[in-house]
Amino acid sequence: MGTTRQPKMLPWLAKKAGITEHRAEVLWRAAERHAALVAPLGTPDYCKASMDRLLELIAAEALREDQASFGLRRLSRLQAKAVEAPLALLDAFSLSAARAWRLIEHSIRPTAW
Repeated sequence: MGTTRQPKMLPWLAKKAGITEHRAEVLWRAAERHAALVAPLGTPDYCKASMDRLLELIAAEALREDQASFGLRRLSRLQAKAVEAPLALLDAFSLSAARAWRLIEHSIRPTAW
C-alpha cells in the first residue's frame, strides 16, 4: 500500500475539479488504500481500482465544494468559459479580415515592369 507512484495527471485532475493538489494527493492515498483491499498490489486490477476510486473521490470532492459555495463556484467557471469563447471568435474574425486585406492588396498592386 502506497508503494505505487501517483498518476502524472493528478495535478490536471485537481485543477479540472477545482481542488488543491494537496487535497488530490490525499484522495489518491485514500484510493490506494481502497484498491489494496480489492486487488493485489502492483497488478492491473489494483491500478484500475485505484484510478476508478480516485475519480469517484475527486468527483465527490468537487460536488462538495460546489455545494459549499452555493453554486457560485460552478457559475464562475461557466462565466470564465463564456468570456473565452467570444475572444476566440474575435481572433478568428481578425485573422480572416487580415487575410482578406492581404488578398485584396495583392490583386490591386500593379505588377513590376
